[in-house]
Amino acid sequence: MTKSNNMPLKWRLKRNLEWYSFIAPTVICLAVLTYFPLLNGLRYSLFRVSVVGFGEKFIGLRNYQALLTSSAFWNAALNTLVLAIYSLIGIPLGFALASMINSLGRSRAQSFFRVMFYLPNIVTGVSVVLVFRFVLLRNGGLLNTALSMIFGKEVTIGWLTDPALTKIGATILSIWSGLGYIMLICLAGMQSIPTEIYEAASIDGSNAWQSWLHITIPNMSGTFAFLLITRIISGLSRFSDLYMLGGNNAAGNPNASLQTILMYIYQFSFATPNFGLSTAGSFVLLIMILVVTIFNLRITGFFQKDAA
Repeated sequence: MTKSNNMPLKWRLKRNLEWYSFIAPTVICLAVLTYFPLLNGLRYSLFRVSVVGFGEKFIGLRNYQALLTSSAFWNAALNTLVLAIYSLIGIPLGFALASMINSLGRSRAQSFFRVMFYLPNIVTGVSVVLVFRFVLLRNGGLLNTALSMIFGKEVTIGWLTDPALTKIGATILSIWSGLGYIMLICLAGMQSIPTEIYEAASIDGSNAWQSWLHITIPNMSGTFAFLLITRIISGLSRFSDLYMLGGNNAAGNPNASLQTILMYIYQFSFATPNFGLSTAGSFVLLIMILVVTIFNLRITGFFQKDAA
């Protein structure tokens, strides 16, 4: 047994006080700003609360029962999942873009295109939404105008007015704004692959297409897993862009086709205050994200790698 283990507990604590002082601010901030609100929110989800701090009435699991029997909530949950799945289209597009940029080699051209494609991520989300509200207009929108020129006839698709197409319009916005980020992550993953592997394959007679198919893609599994998890979580927590696309309304207009769970929570937090119901909805969303994340980790083999 070492000498430090023989020391009394209070002396060990005193000796390590300096190190505890470094982590104390972080622990205190997490406790005050994260864990306490989380536990308090769990308590509110078991109460009927119209005004925080006044008239709270314990009702048990009735808020959760009301959620799970509400067609509006299930519609919001379905919209959330569909939009999150649609956002995954950006991963293969970003990977293809990264492959083309990577083929330029470490040159000024690669640096130029890398910066140009990442620029949309620098623009604030509000500005992007305001621009795309004009791009996706039914009459005179840039997208419909471009399609009219391609097909030689007038195209008037209601990307933001037709409930059957609003998710596609919102996905176009999501992919455009996130494509540069996905491209940059994929490019970093591709450039981390040892060049010796490609050189050995070239000696064996492998061409560029075969190297990309049998070396690049298999070695990108970790990057794809990361992007899959982060894009799904980001898709499940979409709010501000959809809120603005729907006319700054939490109802997710038109016809609630863009209402997500977060917008549903917002609606019952501010538009029609029912804090018990809204906090119950936030915990349902937390469970959804947790389940989806664990599922993604399992299918990407994260637990097997960790065990090895």
